[in-house]
Amino acid sequence: MPVLVQPPFNYTGSKYRLLPQLLPLFDYSRPALVDLFAGGGSVWCNLVPHFDRVIANDIIRDLIGAQQALMDGDAIVHETKALCVAKDDKPAYHRLRDDYNREPSAAKYFALTLCCNNNMARFNASFRFNQTFGRRTWNSSTTEKVSRYTAHIRLYRSRVHFVPSDFAQVAIPDNSMVYVDPPYSNTEAGYNSYWRKDDDRRLFRHLLRLAERGNVIAVSGVLRHNGKESPLLNLLIDAGWQTHLVHSDYSVVSKVGPKESQEVLLTNYEPAGMPLAEARQEPAEAVPA
Repeated sequence: MPVLVQPPFNYTGSKYRLLPQLLPLFDYSRPALVDLFAGGGSVWCNLVPHFDRVIANDIIRDLIGAQQALMDGDAIVHETKALCVAKDDKPAYHRLRDDYNREPSAAKYFALTLCCNNNMARFNASFRFNQTFGRRTWNSSTTEKVSRYTAHIRLYRSRVHFVPSDFAQVAIPDNSMVYVDPPYSNTEAGYNSYWRKDDDRRLFRHLLRLAERGNVIAVSGVLRHNGKESPLLNLLIDAGWQTHLVHSDYSVVSKVGPKESQEVLLTNYEPAGMPLAEARQEPAEAVPA
């Protein structure tokens, strides 16, 4: 198992700690990886050495923008440091949050996530950032994490194409490895505010179309949480997709204590169960927009 790189974006539901279980289940024979709900980027940034092309998509435009900016250079690092508020300055945090909601930018988003409660971004249904103050700021750990992350991802600058879009609008090449980690409609995570009632079924239909085009697809999710079933996962299981159990513990981020959850990875293919593929040495051309 290679040394894993942790992105500087703390994100609810991040798969960073689950990567040792997930990596052997991916199909590395495909030329392209599509991280359809990239979130903080822990999956794509650790898999980019093993695919010729990577598409990283998320509907949170400034989260994707921050990842793109860190790929491009250090300007966002300097801007974000200047925007971060002092650990005891709650009014300054509220001013930054209001300013972001009026005129959003990647640097403001990054600064808010570093200063907010648990460093976890949260939006309301109108896509306004509404996470509370966390008495946090940029620190030496942030500097180290950003340095390691940028040193790694910039090696593969030509391979990665960032997309800030609804999942159905992403142009996915045929014969891709598609990883799907959508908001879990049966949990209470803060990013679920913009996941609508019909989105599970809409995503299900989209995944079937992608599968028909020859793509291999892996879908993360929680089968049941606090007695609530996952509509998306149940539809995929009924359609014959394979279920792989994943050991996780999300109780540490639960507001009301431990809950019964079963994390799984569903696939429309038979995983080889082999060690992580060798890194592909020759960078490919950037994926066209």
